[in-house]
Amino acid sequence: MTMENAEQQEKKVNVPRSRVRGLDVPTFTDQYEKRRWMLQHMATVLRVFGRKGYNEGCAGHVTIVDPVDPTTYWINPIGIHFSMITVSDIVHVNSQGEPIGGSMAPFNAAGFRIHSAMHRARPDIEAICHAHSFYARTYSVFGKELEMLTQDSCLVHDNQIAFAQYEGVGLDEVEGQKIASVLGNKMCILLQNHGVMTVGKTVDEAGYLHVLMENMCKTQLLVDAVANNSHIEKKIISDKIAKRAFKDISSPNGLYAAMQPDLELEIYLSKDEVLR
Repeated sequence: MTMENAEQQEKKVNVPRSRVRGLDVPTFTDQYEKRRWMLQHMATVLRVFGRKGYNEGCAGHVTIVDPVDPTTYWINPIGIHFSMITVSDIVHVNSQGEPIGGSMAPFNAAGFRIHSAMHRARPDIEAICHAHSFYARTYSVFGKELEMLTQDSCLVHDNQIAFAQYEGVGLDEVEGQKIASVLGNKMCILLQNHGVMTVGKTVDEAGYLHVLMENMCKTQLLVDAVANNSHIEKKIISDKIAKRAFKDISSPNGLYAAMQPDLELEIYLSKDEVLR
């Protein structure tokens, strides 16, 4: 290969792909453009959940606040596997729970009522994620928070809480108000006998926190099983060190960035179908 050909080949390799949007949360002057971007990321987060096996029948719902009309929301349709979701499938819903745009497909009305109450209680967040993932459901039966077992756990140090009661299937806004009251200003909540719910300033942040909490639940269950059946002592990260680690590695922008590799994989695997 000549020097000229080598230089040309290097230029080709270094040309960034147009679909790679980077690791920083973009800013928008056009709210319709932001809406499109948010819907694309919401659909792709749902695909990530599908690939990771979080789909469980018709359970699970993700919502975002519409940037054009913040009194309205977008929610995934019911009855479509997370792994098949595209932007055009998502439903636009008003504050009364009535479909007003998007696909106009059926959606989980009870889930929407819970989410809408939480959105109103937390105007600082733009997204809520809840799926019936296996390890989160399993660990939730203990009704307690997760321990700081690994460095990754420190991403949610003092940012998770357990809702230690279960009174049946939540069907209305009252349930959302209860959850929001317990959640406070934190970003992750373990719902006893139910699973995990996460919130974020972006759907990417909320989605990554859900994946993280699912993995933390798995780690906790495995570590506890070993510790309870051996003489090996758990080494839990101290509150002081976990607090410092949280300050060093956890932020809304950092959690957004952490979700991008999985989103890019879904875009690649779907050949951009998820974005349409």
